[in-house]
Amino acid sequence: MWTRVLKMLVSLYLPLFALTLFLYFFQKDRQINQLAVYQNKATTFKKNTFMEDSYTFLRDTHYWSTLNYPNDFDPMNKHKELMLPFINLIKKITDYDQFRFIDLNGQEIFRAVRYSQDSLIIGQLQNKKERDYVQSGLNLKKDQLYISQINLNRENGVIEEPKKAVVRTVAPIFTSNNQKIGLVVINFKVKRILDQLKSKIVNTNIFLLDKENNVISASSLPEDLPYESKNFTQDYKDILGTTFFPHETDTTYIANDHIWTQLNIALNHTKIPYGASQNDTIEVISPTNLVLAQETPPSVIKSYLQPVYESLLTFNFISVLVLLGFSYVYQKNRVQKEQFYLELKEKNKMLLKSKDQLQEKNVMVTEMNNSLEIRNKQLSDFNYLISHNLRAPVTSMSLIVEMINKEKNPETLDLLLPKLDQVAKSITNLTQDINEYVSILDNKEIKLTEINVPELIHKVKHEFTETLLDNGEFEVKQNFEAWEQLTYSKFYLQSILHNFISNGIKYRRKNVSSYIMFRSAMENNKKVLYVEDNGIGLNLDQHGENVFKLYKRFHRNVSGKGMGLFLVKSQLEALNATIEIESEVGIGTIFKLIF
Repeated sequence: MWTRVLKMLVSLYLPLFALTLFLYFFQKDRQINQLAVYQNKATTFKKNTFMEDSYTFLRDTHYWSTLNYPNDFDPMNKHKELMLPFINLIKKITDYDQFRFIDLNGQEIFRAVRYSQDSLIIGQLQNKKERDYVQSGLNLKKDQLYISQINLNRENGVIEEPKKAVVRTVAPIFTSNNQKIGLVVINFKVKRILDQLKSKIVNTNIFLLDKENNVISASSLPEDLPYESKNFTQDYKDILGTTFFPHETDTTYIANDHIWTQLNIALNHTKIPYGASQNDTIEVISPTNLVLAQETPPSVIKSYLQPVYESLLTFNFISVLVLLGFSYVYQKNRVQKEQFYLELKEKNKMLLKSKDQLQEKNVMVTEMNNSLEIRNKQLSDFNYLISHNLRAPVTSMSLIVEMINKEKNPETLDLLLPKLDQVAKSITNLTQDINEYVSILDNKEIKLTEINVPELIHKVKHEFTETLLDNGEFEVKQNFEAWEQLTYSKFYLQSILHNFISNGIKYRRKNVSSYIMFRSAMENNKKVLYVEDNGIGLNLDQHGENVFKLYKRFHRNVSGKGMGLFLVKSQLEALNATIEIESEVGIGTIFKLIF
């Protein structure tokens, strides 16, 4: 029994194990994608913070550009007293590392260098004409600012110790007459900004690179801008690893269980607002674009997925115990049932044999009942068709015979004898159709043939005395431009046409030229036969539900049995055709037959 238990345990656990693997990979992908979303949001926040700090530097610089300076501005001598309140302001803004005014020849005319947290050194003027940021600044227009790359501050071409990462912002200065007289240049210390950029809650890695993929700052490096040191030989691949791939556009991707988010920081030609009006903007000119990259290493992903591992392992352990207990109980009961089933097996064979015999007899009885029901309806229809369809030609024949007996004029007799022959042929054809219908009843199926409908209408109309002599008392019109041939039961269609002409004659209006029109049409890829008359019409609001019911009559002053339209509908539905009616009292009736 234990062999069965173990086999059952394996068979039950394998689908569960497959489900566990599916859930694991599904949850893993979901968690990693969610982690990528969080990382993208965190990186976007850091980018926005960095850009806002950069905008703050630019707005500060723009402030100095908006002041109106004297035509002979000399901050070191002539206008020294004018500079005193500004020097106190510069001293309080601790992000200022250097503050300078430079004339249009590149010569410094004022220089303030931060010595400590709250003190400045004034003087030591230098010529900066050859520096890139000065040359770019001299080309600036009003409401334009320049921001340089982030690099280590140099004095006379030598990196200053201790190392300071700075960014330079430049703005043109003008006199009250809008005459450009020089530049204001501010060196901002960016260590605070870079430290804020590298701050993290989880163990992710953050990098700031320039367009040459030089690492400006990284959470994994002790110093900023390491590539500016002479003894530094690593490139960005050594620092970021082989899973980092530079992208031109903002992206978040997963490579070898590393999640990378890269966002471009573009300052060049950016317009930033500085005043109350939306039109108050300044344009930023910058020689470089930066890339902010954040990495989530596999160790962080693994710790993030640890709850998923533990929950799935716990689920599998409990599932194995439950399935083992279930398998044991099931197999034990199965052994007991097998013995019981063996005892019932022979008895079941006897019962099944008796059941099969009984079912066979029930099927036979059901088939016989269905056959009898169908045959009874067919015989009922057949009985009515014979009595109904023979009445009109027999009446016509009697009338013609009576007219022949009374008529003495040979010319009139010559006209009546062909009519008598037509009626005789109609009775002969009807007899043939009745024989065919009897054959149909015997074969238990309805024979379908290709029928020329206009010809059949022409034949049927001569079964009535009102249309026999073509004297205009009642006219049968035809319009078969859409189609003429119809695959249908000739016997049924002849009976249907007979009923329509009979009703058209029976319910015609007095003192009008009465007619019935048969018109063919194609609608929704189906053949449609419209039957229109200008008879007395029918109130459909009152009788609409009973039009096609058996023994329903709606005009008490006209004789009839109320079976014609019932039979028409039955014969149409027997071959999956349908009928619709529109009628208005005193106007006429339109039947729509859809085949």
